[in-house]
Amino acid sequence: MFTGIIQKTAGTRGIRREEKGLRLRIENPFGNLEVGESIALDGACLTVERFGGEEIEFYLSDETLEKTKFSKIDLSGHVFNLERSLTPSSLMGGHIVLGHVDAVGRVLEVRPDEEGRELLIEIPGDFAPYVVYKGSIAVDGVSLTVNRIEDNRISLYIIPHTIERTNLGLLKEGSPVNLEFDIIAKYVERLMKAGR
Repeated sequence: MFTGIIQKTAGTRGIRREEKGLRLRIENPFGNLEVGESIALDGACLTVERFGGEEIEFYLSDETLEKTKFSKIDLSGHVFNLERSLTPSSLMGGHIVLGHVDAVGRVLEVRPDEEGRELLIEIPGDFAPYVVYKGSIAVDGVSLTVNRIEDNRISLYIIPHTIERTNLGLLKEGSPVNLEFDIIAKYVERLMKAGR
């Protein structure tokens, strides 16, 4: 489980294609880790398979590649948002994020202003019911507040701190983004369908 509060960013160090997925090596900004621990990369929960002083290695299955933006971008020059999983003493500054990417959205427009910038993102229509005004959504693993909704388009405001500490400042028109919708909304829907 995660909160959507990004701790570090890190660039790709190497990619090796395998029969049913790929091995991804990125910079290690954390230092000491545990083999088997979970780290969210752009909102996708991945398992640390190996690490050293300078690199972390993950395995991305074809299923992970299919369900995320990772099959739609050039990973070789990518900078990832990173968040280690919660511990019992972690601050809960964002919202409940599982690291299970629901869908890939697309940036329609980036509107900079004097302080931050507004992002207009298109989400797949099937997921529109999970988005509410002033509710939370995870975009590339970052917990953000929905400012406006028009059909399957949402507006999000990115503050300067978020631009400095995440890769959202690199987004441009047409960029794909990993989306995770509010888990509470999904549970409520499931219970209502079950007639409770």
